[in-house]
Amino acid sequence: MQTVTENLKCIADDIQNLLEDLLLKHSSIYLWNTPGGAVVFVSTYGNYAYNELNEEGRQIQAKLLEEYRRFYSLLTVLLKEQPKDTLKKLSRSDTVLTRTIEQNKTWCKNTQEAFDKAAQALQAEFELLSRLFDPSEEESIYVPDTNALLYNLNIESWAFPSIPKFTIVLLPTVLSELDFLKVNHRNDDVRKKAETIIRKIKEYRRRGKLTETVTVVKDKIMLQAIAIEPDMETTLQWLDPENNDDRILAGVIEIMRVRPRSIVTAVSRDINFQNKAEFAAVPYEEPPEPV
Repeated sequence: MQTVTENLKCIADDIQNLLEDLLLKHSSIYLWNTPGGAVVFVSTYGNYAYNELNEEGRQIQAKLLEEYRRFYSLLTVLLKEQPKDTLKKLSRSDTVLTRTIEQNKTWCKNTQEAFDKAAQALQAEFELLSRLFDPSEEESIYVPDTNALLYNLNIESWAFPSIPKFTIVLLPTVLSELDFLKVNHRNDDVRKKAETIIRKIKEYRRRGKLTETVTVVKDKIMLQAIAIEPDMETTLQWLDPENNDDRILAGVIEIMRVRPRSIVTAVSRDINFQNKAEFAAVPYEEPPEPV
């Protein structure tokens, strides 16, 4: 299992490998604006240009652009509360990377120089994550969706391989769904399960403030409830504020933002939710099997 920062480092490494493949194996640069020539243009973006890519190069470019855009989208959400100077550095690095991947005009004289500058910009983006504050030591955090809780009601029996101690975090969207299901679901079994898990959560509240974390199983399982809904206007743009799965995913990303040096994992059996989590570069696992 990896922390939020370690997971993003792996993604950045994959992007750098694609950059290397695109620029050093499939790209070439020529001088298009010759100083002292018969006609000289005043260029804002550079006197050099990329030759046309072949079909394989185009495919690598398309994959790289998609991977980088997803990485950058997640970075912008994680860094959204940072000072202006941090956001300016992020924006400047993004300009370098985007122009390099799209192969716009450049001041770089060859593809090795272009790759070196793009790799430096990518590293600069990743290093901005070190500015995020994490109030606690590294821990493992699991964030279940509603179906995960209904699938295995006995959270005191939850266990994950190689993770001896962890915290289960309940999001407000999940608690709202449970409250709705216990009253309104047409299936009596689902209503009873929702009522059971809500009753368990209320019992755990007797042990302390859920918003500050309570013990479920000593030295093994902690439980925390988040009180504030995620700000859907400042999360990933493709998440729908009217869709509960998307709201839960936004909540997981918000936990990632405030706990960058912890292991944060979504828990769900829902294939659609898992697909969305994978696309958003959010780690996920299935809930433990009921005992």
